[in-house]
Amino acid sequence: MDKKSAIEKIEKCLALSKSANENEAAAALRQARALMEKFNVSDLEMLASDVSESSAKSGAKRTPATWENTLARSVGDAFGCELIFATGWASGCWRFIGCGAAPDIAQYAFTVLLRQVKKERAAFTKLECKRLKPANKTRRADLFCDAWVSAVARQVREFAGMPVNRAAIDAYMGQRYSNCKDLEARDRNNGRNLRDKDFDALDAGSRSGRNAQLNHGVSTQPLALR
Repeated sequence: MDKKSAIEKIEKCLALSKSANENEAAAALRQARALMEKFNVSDLEMLASDVSESSAKSGAKRTPATWENTLARSVGDAFGCELIFATGWASGCWRFIGCGAAPDIAQYAFTVLLRQVKKERAAFTKLECKRLKPANKTRRADLFCDAWVSAVARQVREFAGMPVNRAAIDAYMGQRYSNCKDLEARDRNNGRNLRDKDFDALDAGSRSGRNAQLNHGVSTQPLALR
C-alpha cells in the first residue's frame, strides 16, 4: 500500500469512527491512527485530503488583464475556492482550489463567463473601435470588459454561501503553494485620464454585463449562462 492508498483507507476508517456502535467506532479510530503512524501521515495531510483543484484556461500566458483577474476572483469567492494563477509554455491557467464539487463548478462557471465576455468584447471592438490604433483599441476594450465583469460579479455573488472548510483549504495551500507570490494583473488604463468615449465603453460594458444571466442548470451541468 502506498501513501495515497493509505490516506484513502484512513479516510474510510475515520468515517467509520463516527459510527453509533461504540466498539466499531473505537476500532476504526485505532486503525486510522495506526495507519497514520505507519505511513507517516500528519493530521494536516488528512485535513487537506478533502481538498482538490480544477483548472481553467486563461486568456493570458503570463499576466492576465485586471478584468480577467476580477472575474476569476469573483467566481472563486462565490464558490468558496482559493485561487492560483499558474503560467505555462502555451498559456496560463486559473486553479480553483476548494472542497467537494466546488472547484469543478467554479471552473465551469469561469470558463462559460470568460467565453461570453470575449464574445461581447469582440462585438464591441468591431462596432465601436474601428478607427483606433491597436493599443488604444485594446485599452478601450479593456474598459468595456472591466464594466462587464463588474456587472456580472453581482450575479455571481448570488451563488455565494457554499459551505467552506477554511482549515482544510489552508492546510492544502500550505502543503502545495506555500511559495506563491501575489499576482499583479495588467491594467492598461492605470493612471490615464478617461475621455468621453472611454466612459461610453464603461457604460456599454455595464449594460452588456447586466443582460447576461447566470442560472442554476440542470442535469450534469451545474450552471448555464444565456
